[in-house]
Amino acid sequence: MSLPTLVLAALLQSGAGLMPDPGRPSPFPTSDSEADIAAKIAELRAFFGSNERDTRNIVATAQQRALIDRLEARHAVRLAGLWVDNATGWNVVVRLTGAAPEADETHPGADGPQHVHYITGATMTEAEMKRRLHAQRDWLLAQLPDLFGYSLDVKAGELEVEVRDTPTNRATAATVRDHLQALLGYPVRLRWHPATSQRRSP
Repeated sequence: MSLPTLVLAALLQSGAGLMPDPGRPSPFPTSDSEADIAAKIAELRAFFGSNERDTRNIVATAQQRALIDRLEARHAVRLAGLWVDNATGWNVVVRLTGAAPEADETHPGADGPQHVHYITGATMTEAEMKRRLHAQRDWLLAQLPDLFGYSLDVKAGELEVEVRDTPTNRATAATVRDHLQALLGYPVRLRWHPATSQRRSP
């Protein structure tokens, strides 16, 4: 792990209260104004001796984390999913229930603008999906005792069930999936793994 990555991890943990250290500067600027961003970059560079590019990335990452916290709080009632897509720039995607539109946003960032894109039309919040899944967990494990794992795909609004590719599972998994979909009220898809794959903790 590179020095900038180690510094970033430590700073974000400290900023989140996971690793309190009053002697270490927070990576979060006071606000997203140009002046506060510049002041934070200067403070971190002076403390760590890091170059400007790495320091801007550290501050921008902290800003994105703070932005995500604000978005989760603001849209808690409708939140069906939220994920980061930083392949091209700084982007957060927010999926909401209902048809009421939500305008995309752009926020200032230390390493370029930070964009928020909204997708509406989800039928169920992530919290409700998790609640229903938790209620059916024991049933699912009883039906597929050697289940490889499962996870919510908030991008698609689906549950992905990872199944070992054995004759027994091939014979029963589709029926289990269909029944589970009826219990959950949202789609379930199967993903097959070689029978020798090491089990992932559900």
